[in-house]
Amino acid sequence: MASPVISQRTRSAMVALAAALNLVAPAHAGEALASRLQAVADAYIADTAAGEKATAISISVSLPEDGGTVNITAGRVSNTAGAAAITPDTLFQIGSITKSFTAVTLLQLQAEGVLDLDDPLETWLPQYPAWRQVTLRQLLTMTSGIPSYDNVAAMIADIGQQGLSRHFTPAVLVGFVDPAYPGAPQPTSGYAYSNTNYILAGMVIEKASGRTVQDNFERRLFGPRYGLTSTFYRAGPYPPEISRLMASGYFVAEGFPGMKNLDGADVKAEDMSWGGAAGAAVSRPEEVNRWVRALFSSNELKRARPAGNSPRSCRCEPVKPSRNSPRTTRAGSGSASRVSSRPRSGPAGSTRANRWATAPFTSTCPARISLSPWH
Repeated sequence: MASPVISQRTRSAMVALAAALNLVAPAHAGEALASRLQAVADAYIADTAAGEKATAISISVSLPEDGGTVNITAGRVSNTAGAAAITPDTLFQIGSITKSFTAVTLLQLQAEGVLDLDDPLETWLPQYPAWRQVTLRQLLTMTSGIPSYDNVAAMIADIGQQGLSRHFTPAVLVGFVDPAYPGAPQPTSGYAYSNTNYILAGMVIEKASGRTVQDNFERRLFGPRYGLTSTFYRAGPYPPEISRLMASGYFVAEGFPGMKNLDGADVKAEDMSWGGAAGAAVSRPEEVNRWVRALFSSNELKRARPAGNSPRSCRCEPVKPSRNSPRTTRAGSGSASRVSSRPRSGPAGSTRANRWATAPFTSTCPARISLSPWH
């Protein structure tokens, strides 16, 4: 969905987290770093529980040079009285980090000789003649000119009328912006963030491989190989055995009269088909760290990249580079997430509950920590 508005409280928390990393030398991080981060997390929840309705935050910092991992949590799995406290194993919807799985899968298919990133879309999806010359590379780098379906009023109205259990096929999502249909939005130009690009990429993966996106992720990426043993993908509702491990987030319909009936709904149970290959995965911060490290250091993933190219999305850059791109110092990695019922609002009025945090940031010490956004 569209990038969420970053509140002053959240900006302050990001600065405080960066400061906590800066003030503790990696060699002596341990308990001192954990103590500083816990204070930041506790203060953040206390400060935002009422205004932003944040219910939990989970932070994981992977220190360099075998310095170990620091995991910090604050808050509870839901706003229900007596709800359990979250733990480092609590799952969160990770939004557009899903795109990095989609991009890597396409890169691996290219390495296998199944497709080429310079293939025009018509090679794989001829049903979209308006975009026949758009290349797969342009989909991954957000330079295709194809608008994002989640900024379209018709899509928002559809969910408002049918609820969070509404199931979308990829073709229906793409149809919201396909110029073959009346009322389609105008093409974009240059770099323009669009979830439609990655829905199309997912469709190409399925057409080229003969397997579903879920099957590709599970066979290629999830599991012990990259430490993604609690990372999952469903283009639909998550089954109870997964959803019971997830933190709740709550839909806020304020300012959106067509969605009043959804106010307060627990989005943990929603049908994730609306995000699909663009944003339907769930995981936990420590595993996101492992994945980020794999993106930069795995020989298998390196071999999957075309020579001389490092696509933006393969670097896990989930938002516009001018403001929210992850930045990297020399050796560490980290991620954090929060659960909140604060709505996400985009230029065209798109909104859904903001389950993940707001924006990546970095410290100047040799550990990297990012708050990964949902959009």
